[in-house]
Amino acid sequence: MDKLTKNQKISQAMKGRTLSTEHKQNISKARKGQVHSDKTKEKIKNTLLGENRKDKSTHRLVPKSTMSRSHLTAEDVKEIRDRYSNEKGASIRLLAKDYSVSRHTIHSIINYKIWK
Repeated sequence: MDKLTKNQKISQAMKGRTLSTEHKQNISKARKGQVHSDKTKEKIKNTLLGENRKDKSTHRLVPKSTMSRSHLTAEDVKEIRDRYSNEKGASIRLLAKDYSVSRHTIHSIINYKIWK
């Protein structure tokens, strides 16, 4: 078995324990005024926002149409229908990925169930 460091031993011993409110307050008092380095701040930021940053690139939160909550414009819908019928490699899955919408949305557009 690998030799554990002191911190690893403490970490394993404390695993699964819940801290009392008094202990949490003591920890909070001890950390008051603590200054983090820029490197540490960057690590904290990446830890807290890392998952959200990945999602922002694949899921647009701001709608493309003005005065509308729609993610697609009328021009996008025409282009989707055109690409699906004319392009050789265009599939519903590929179009959904390109426009950041669900496959069901693309399918409904192609079959004129929405955006008639």
